[in-house]
Amino acid sequence: MKMELRVTVSDLHTNTDGTMTVSGYVNETGQLSNVLGVTKRFVEKIAKGAFSRAIQSTSKDIDFLAEHKGDLILASTRNGSLRLTEDNKGLYMEATIASTSWGKDYYELINSGILRNMSFGFRTIKDSWRLLESNLYERTIEELELFEVSVVKNPAYSQSTIAARGIDLVKDIEIPKEVKINNQLKEKRKMEKTVVKYGIEERTQEQLELEQFESFVFGKQNGQEIAGNRNSEVRFNTTGTAGGAVIPESVHNQVIKKVEERSPIFEMARKFPSVAGTLTIAREDSLDDAGFVGEGINLKQLAMDFETVKLEQKRAGAYIRASNQLLNDTAISTSDYIADLLSRKLLKAIEKSILVGTGGNEFNGIVNDTFVPAVKVKKVEIDELMDLHNSLPYDYADGNAAFIMARKTYNQIAKLKDALGHSYVQNGVVNGRPTRTLFGKAIYITDVLPESTPVIFANFYHAYAIMIKQAARLQRTVDTENALAGTTTFVLDSYMDGAVYNPQAIAKLVIA
Repeated sequence: MKMELRVTVSDLHTNTDGTMTVSGYVNETGQLSNVLGVTKRFVEKIAKGAFSRAIQSTSKDIDFLAEHKGDLILASTRNGSLRLTEDNKGLYMEATIASTSWGKDYYELINSGILRNMSFGFRTIKDSWRLLESNLYERTIEELELFEVSVVKNPAYSQSTIAARGIDLVKDIEIPKEVKINNQLKEKRKMEKTVVKYGIEERTQEQLELEQFESFVFGKQNGQEIAGNRNSEVRFNTTGTAGGAVIPESVHNQVIKKVEERSPIFEMARKFPSVAGTLTIAREDSLDDAGFVGEGINLKQLAMDFETVKLEQKRAGAYIRASNQLLNDTAISTSDYIADLLSRKLLKAIEKSILVGTGGNEFNGIVNDTFVPAVKVKKVEIDELMDLHNSLPYDYADGNAAFIMARKTYNQIAKLKDALGHSYVQNGVVNGRPTRTLFGKAIYITDVLPESTPVIFANFYHAYAIMIKQAARLQRTVDTENALAGTTTFVLDSYMDGAVYNPQAIAKLVIA
C-alpha cells in the first residue's frame, strides 16, 4: 500500500519531570502547505476533522517512530503512550517515550532542539482539487488513513531513506482529469465572456462597474458628454470646482483594490472605523504579574499603566495629468491605466509613511517609533534573523506574521544556504498567493527601509492601526489650463492616519 509523507517544523515541548514526555502539533489543519510537486505544482491542506475521523475509525496501532524506522518505536497507541487528538488548531501529539536505549537518545535530541521536524505517513481516501492560477492547484485532503508519526532531522533525507528501505511512497500525485477539464472549460467561458463583454446577458456587476469607470474617465454619462461636469446626475457628483467631478461610489473600489493588491503592508494593518475628532487607542505599557497568596491574605492589586495612541487625519494623495490623445487611444484599457498608475503613486506614499513616517503630516512610522523593540546586530545573518523572529511572543509569531525587508538585504539573505545546500528562503503560499518565505513566514520587499533598519518582523493586524477618516476620492478635472493643453487631470486623495498600537506584536532589526 502506497503512503504519502508530509513534514512540518514543529515546536516540540519536553517535560522536566523525568517522564520523557514530548508534545507538539504534527499538522495545522486548514493551513496551506508550501508548493509541492515539480511539473504538477500544488499546495495542500488537511480539512478540519479529517484527523479526528481517522483516529476514531482505525483498528490499527499508530506508532511514534524515529526517522520513520519501524524498529525504532518511541511510543504507540497500543499501550496509550502515544496520544493523538485533533483540536481547533490541528493534530496534537503527546508521547511518553519508552526508556529504551534509543528512546533515551532520541528524547535527548528532541530536548536539545536538534530534532524539531515532525512527519506523518498517511493514505489519502478522499480529496478535492481547485485551480488557483496557471499550473498551480489547491488540494484539500478530506478523508485519510493515518499510519504513523515520526520525528525527523532532515525532511529531504527522510524521503530518500524511507524509499531505500522498500516502503512504497507516492511520488507524483495525479491531478484528476475532470479537474483539468473543468478548468479548461472555465478558461474557455472566461474568454467567451471577454469577447461578448458588452452583451446584455453577459454583463456582470464587475463589468458594469468597469464600464462606469470608463465613462467617468472619458467624462461621459450614459454615452453622452458631461457638459462642464456641472449638471451630472446621481452617477457623478459635482465638486464645486469648475470642470470637476468626483468618481461614483460604486467604482472607487477599483483603485482601493489596486492599492491593497500592491501593498500587503496596508492590507495587513488593522483598519479602525472613522470617528468624529481624534481616535484614541489605549496601549498596554506594563502589567504587574499575578501571584499566589495564603489564606486570609489580600490578593495583590495589579497596577495597570496605559499609554495612548492618537489617530487624527492626514491627507494622502496622488495625481496624474493624462493627455486626451492617450485617453482616446482605444488600444489600451484606460480604467486599468488610471487605477494602476494612481494606486502605485498612493501606495508609495502610504507604505513609506507606515514604515518611516515621522509624524506631523505623516503617519507615525515603525522605524522611528521608540516603543517598537529593536534587535541590535552588527551584520544581518540567518542567526540574527532567527533572533528577530523569536523576539515576538508565540501568540503573535503565527502564520499571519511577516518579514518586511529592504531589497539589498533580501538579495543577500536569498543567497544563504544551510550545510546541505538548501536555501533558507523558500517558495511558499500565504493566503492563497505564491510568496517567498523565511522560517515559514512571508517575505515582502520594499525600497523604503533605510540601511540602519533593514528588516521588520510583525503581525501587522495586531501591531499597526490605520484610521481611514475619508475613503479614497478620485476627482476628474478639466479646467481652462487642461482644456488649452489638451489634458485631463485626475486627483486621488484620502484622509487617514496610522501608528503602532501594540509594540509587543512587532520588532525591528537595527544595525548597531
